[in-house]
Amino acid sequence: MLTLNSTLKNNNLRTKIMSTSKDYIPKNAKDFNDFQVFLVARVTASGAVWNIPAANSALLGVKSTDFLPINAAISNVETRSRQQVLAYKTYRIGYDTFLREFCQSFLTNNMLIPIDERKAMGLNPRGINPPSKRPKISTAPIVSVKSAGGGEIKFGFKVDESNKRTARHPLSNGVNVFFRIVSLYGAVPPPPPPPVTPVVVPSGNGGNSEPSNSSSTDAVSLGLPSSDGFEQTFSTKAAFTRQLPLADIGKVMYVYAQWVNTSDPSSNSTFSMVTTIVIS
Repeated sequence: MLTLNSTLKNNNLRTKIMSTSKDYIPKNAKDFNDFQVFLVARVTASGAVWNIPAANSALLGVKSTDFLPINAAISNVETRSRQQVLAYKTYRIGYDTFLREFCQSFLTNNMLIPIDERKAMGLNPRGINPPSKRPKISTAPIVSVKSAGGGEIKFGFKVDESNKRTARHPLSNGVNVFFRIVSLYGAVPPPPPPPVTPVVVPSGNGGNSEPSNSSSTDAVSLGLPSSDGFEQTFSTKAAFTRQLPLADIGKVMYVYAQWVNTSDPSSNSTFSMVTTIVIS
């Protein structure tokens, strides 16, 4: 906490104010005043064009007007009093919060305001540092498929054969799995399905997704044969189970998998080699 003595020795008064991660609000007294004066001037001039409600723009002006004499009172370190410093600190806490909420609501990512102008106001809009593009995933998953009995199938995926545990590829958001179930063992394995973008079904467990299911009739929309066609499963986990109908016991399952970048399907991996098991 600032003391009066430390404040009087510091020509650039700094207030101890909690901030959010979007901390473009200057702490230094002079910088803060320059920031808010410029911002108020721009909102006053262009707020209507930027579609900012008149009442909110007016309230910004009122708070700025009230702040100016409070700020002026502490500008001279030789003459300001303890009460003036405390009044400044108290007003800053509320004004900082108001400005941060105002900027987030009406300015920071307002597409009506050119991004260069938002930067000039000291804001940090999205798009200044666009996210880097993840490279294409160069290797397909190493697939493990085991039948646990009673129609339960355990899927596991690794990045490399030498890995001891299942793990998702670090460049992926999950794994896309296509499987086809046929009655006759020894039939020619089907070709891998075409790349598709999976639909992620949130499970509410910290951002992970349980496998999302689709029926075999979905194969029609993928351009695949609808008779004994592919079924699709997507999961953010590198290991999961799938319960099949008891009627599938004794049939053969062919499985393909690929690592998926959900934001850029062109960066998905190729499909794995086909894996075959008999369902027990």
